[in-house]
Amino acid sequence: MVLASFLAMPVSQVEADGGVVVWTGTRSERPAAVVVSPPAPRVGVIEIAWVGPRDPAAEAIVRHAGGTRMRSGFVDARIDGEFKASFEIAVPGTWSVEIDPDGDGVAVPVRFDIVVGGPIPAWRSLWLPLFAWVPLVGVGLLAAWRRAV
Repeated sequence: MVLASFLAMPVSQVEADGGVVVWTGTRSERPAAVVVSPPAPRVGVIEIAWVGPRDPAAEAIVRHAGGTRMRSGFVDARIDGEFKASFEIAVPGTWSVEIDPDGDGVAVPVRFDIVVGGPIPAWRSLWLPLFAWVPLVGVGLLAAWRRAV
């Protein structure tokens, strides 16, 4: 009964910030941090958030070992002091990220690497491992019923 009521609950997507803090330090004598989301990046949209002081000319640059290079400016986020840059990553592998929080100013750019996984497989390729338990439960219930009778 409890399981059935859990399955009947309406499902709604909640908008929330999430991710992994990949760098913390100081820039312009104030604390700063970099958050990458999703926490386990895969091919698709990856968001890099800068939390701290920044210049309007600030930008993020991502480079893949294969030579692909992308650049993005930061836009204001919902939280004061947080700025986000988004990238559409199409190639899995290691990507080098460089964030220059003050454009061409004196602050040293922040550098780190992220590893991007391949795309999530289609659910049809996973149906056997996901639903293999169904016949096993049926066999177990039948065995329990036969033993009880």
